[in-house]
Amino acid sequence: MLAVLSGSVALVHADESAVAQAPSGLTALLQAQRPSGTLRMDYFRSSNTLDNGTDFLGATAQIKVLPELSSSIDAKLEARITNASPGNGGETQSRLLEGYATAHFEKADLRIGKQIVAWGRADGINPTDNLTPRDFVVLLPFEDDQRFGTTAIKFDTYLSPQHTLSVFVTPWFEPSKMPLPTTATIKQQIPARTLSHSEVGIKLDKAGEGFDASVSYFRGFSLLPDLGVIASVSSAPLLTLHYDRITVFGADFARNFGRFGFRGELAYVDSADQRGTDPATKNPFLFWIIGLDRTFFANLNVNLQFFERRVRQYHTPDAIVDPVERGIAIQNAILDGQRDRLSHGISFRISDKWFNDTLEAELFAVFNLTRHDSFIRPLLTYAFSDHWKGTLGAALYNGAADTQYGSLGANRGAFAELRYGF
Repeated sequence: MLAVLSGSVALVHADESAVAQAPSGLTALLQAQRPSGTLRMDYFRSSNTLDNGTDFLGATAQIKVLPELSSSIDAKLEARITNASPGNGGETQSRLLEGYATAHFEKADLRIGKQIVAWGRADGINPTDNLTPRDFVVLLPFEDDQRFGTTAIKFDTYLSPQHTLSVFVTPWFEPSKMPLPTTATIKQQIPARTLSHSEVGIKLDKAGEGFDASVSYFRGFSLLPDLGVIASVSSAPLLTLHYDRITVFGADFARNFGRFGFRGELAYVDSADQRGTDPATKNPFLFWIIGLDRTFFANLNVNLQFFERRVRQYHTPDAIVDPVERGIAIQNAILDGQRDRLSHGISFRISDKWFNDTLEAELFAVFNLTRHDSFIRPLLTYAFSDHWKGTLGAALYNGAADTQYGSLGANRGAFAELRYGF
């Protein structure tokens, strides 16, 4: 593995030398694409797929280019190739994270292609972030590593220096990738990618003058799945993994007072199960979060948030008589955060930097106060040079098996990364 990484770095240096000696026209052409990227070697004690796999030593290459096609059109291409365990027969996977072109007009931008669109101003937990998916099973250490794009059209019109109206449209639904139980056969049912199944998001955003806020509307499919039963085959049921229509009304805000920052986010999610009687479909719910952060000294930042989820037409899944149906209902309640009619919790993030910002430490944690489960992720990153960084961390899931984070206990473990950026 070290040989592979060293060889890749050597190729990068060789390419840099070649560019330095290339004719000025070619050099200018390459520089116009604004290339950048990373080579990474990662170790994960556990997989993220609930399969009880351990000890993954993988390699990842990621590259990004930002070409300017004309004075009013630019583009972005970012792709990743990764193998979580090449020495043990791991599968090499490639993914286009984003690939789009943007046309700039006097008071508007039009973006077409595969793109990541993240909504919400809360920290780490975003009730309104329903447009583009995440890969929760990828073996990479950072939150942004989970994001990948959806092929869509996004139109931003600038109503004033502070106000922007955004419209997002796609017929190409792309779900999030989730860790799922391995005790059953699961058949995924992705909505047909047709015009009649198009998703639409609209947001009016205000930014500047000390106060940022937005209101939003989304009509599309849930990024997170629900399970349904097709049939029971011996002791292992045959299940469907389906994605239901939802309508989301959202809002968020952020306001700073000196070193204190206040932010909040709210979403009401309407679903097809208006009466709450279908165990294979999520109930309508209200989800909100509010928080406060403050910077102490030069770099010590503390962020504390409180969140609450209220489920409409709640029926406890524990009361279902049929054991298979009851098990599916409980699993869906865990996936959707609907184990209780009313649930609440806190999250916090503490970060600091030392030694001219070369050493960074962060602790992020979420505690569900209703079911007493939690997720804790410490991170420590050191920059050896302008190109090389090392990261140590852990993903710690705690709680009972029928809770949101306790159900992920098999994925608990430490990780490490060595990264070369160019």
